[in-house]
Amino acid sequence: MGQWFQAQALVPAQVRSSPWCRCLDTARLAFGTTQAWAALGSPQGAAEATNEAHLGELRQVLADVSRQPGRFEVWVTHMFVLSALVGSDTAVGEGLVLRGDAAGVPRVLARLPSGAV
Repeated sequence: MGQWFQAQALVPAQVRSSPWCRCLDTARLAFGTTQAWAALGSPQGAAEATNEAHLGELRQVLADVSRQPGRFEVWVTHMFVLSALVGSDTAVGEGLVLRGDAAGVPRVLARLPSGAV
């Protein structure tokens, strides 16, 4: 996926990752650098209040990024996080292209199946 981004001359303003090892490794392999972000961590085993706070943080940042023309970020996370964020099932390894409205409610612009890029 990182090679595809490079071939398209697409440079994310920031690469953020779940703090879990596999996500960090994936982000680093694809993009060379990443910032661990607790909000992208797996909700499995976390308190419901923590999960809701993380979703709120994700929505806020999505709204902020979406307001900036030409800016995009790459977030490497878990299917559970994406499913909760967009309100529908996602597949393992699937990539989503999202745009947030002013409240950070995401709209799925595209789905990239695992291995598609």
